[in-house]
Amino acid sequence: MERGWDEAMKKYLLLIAIFWSLSLHAQHMQEGVRLVQYILNEFTTGEVKMKSGEISTQLLNYNILTGEMIFDNNGKYLAIASPENVDTVYINNRKFIPLNNKFYEVLVNSKMPLLLEFTASIKDPGTTTGYGGTSNTTASTAWQSLISTGGAYDRKLPDGFTVIPGYTYWIMKDGKLEKAGSAKQLIKVFPDKKEMIDDFVKGHNTSFSKSDDVAALVKEIE
Repeated sequence: MERGWDEAMKKYLLLIAIFWSLSLHAQHMQEGVRLVQYILNEFTTGEVKMKSGEISTQLLNYNILTGEMIFDNNGKYLAIASPENVDTVYINNRKFIPLNNKFYEVLVNSKMPLLLEFTASIKDPGTTTGYGGTSNTTASTAWQSLISTGGAYDRKLPDGFTVIPGYTYWIMKDGKLEKAGSAKQLIKVFPDKKEMIDDFVKGHNTSFSKSDDVAALVKEIE
């Protein structure tokens, strides 16, 4: 009798362990889905280096909806104030610099660096106007409300909102940003490298939708 009870208890504990493991896995998967407005699936320890030389360590993530570097302050999400005073942000061996009141990722650090700008648009549910229609004006108002109320910073957007991420490649040349999202645009930036760029793109089947491919091309150019 006692042996049977022990076996039953072992099976019960095993089921509890399996359930707990699946629960944690599901929670982890949900976290990845929730953070659609950020470039990382979770807030990660990083360093913020100020132009003054001061360095602080924070839990960081980049919000593609607002263009801000966000830090986790005991569960409250706050944007780094005065980004113009920031020199560099480092997260997971990735480097970000502030420009034009937002942050760009440095893909190639050189005399004419390759930068990646994160962009995003958002689709919201809008409001039914009757007869199956929705109001675009109301949807726009809802978007403004999402930003003003801080909803864009939360770990989960309100139901019905969908983020559509985007990106733009730039070359910093002579203090100006030049687009670098295609072979044609790169040739415009580096006209004397036209033949080399065409050969590299063809020989390496370069995809401008892959940041590693674009970075490899720019490194070869320089």
